Amino acid sequence: MNFEQLYSDFIMYHFKNNSHRGRIEDCTYTVEGSNTSCGDSITLYLIIGRGVVDTIGFEGEGCAISQASAAVMTEILEGKSLDEAAATIVNFEKMIRGEDYDGSKIGDAAFFEGLKEHPMRAKCVILPWKTAAKVLVSKQQKKTGA
Repeated sequence: MNFEQLYSDFIMYHFKNNSHRGRIEDCTYTVEGSNTSCGDSITLYLIIGRGVVDTIGFEGEGCAISQASAAVMTEILEGKSLDEAAATIVNFEKMIRGEDYDGSKIGDAAFFEGLKEHPMRAKCVILPWKTAAKVLVSKQQKKTGA
């Protein structure tokens, strides 16, 4: 099996199979994001307590890449401290921009690295991560007083 087939299988698996899809009724934060250039949209539901992303879920519409990215991201961020989650997002964004990054922080999301060569697809894959950053960065700034 070549890399492109493996990559395609990875995206389709996460697009179709994830335990984080769905609204979380008692969430502490809801945040929305959209990619107007292609019509992708995402709504994240987070429960953050004592500086930890206790639970994270999502609803969304759009291409398989954006939805698979949301599924992988929610799996990676759940259970992380706010600092760890923010560092994970920063590393993912660096990877997509083609900058040096710490692959140990992003786990399976490293499969998306090839999209840095495709700017329109890069917007799709980064949408959930930028949306999560809206909450995590504001929480981190409040914590540090920035």
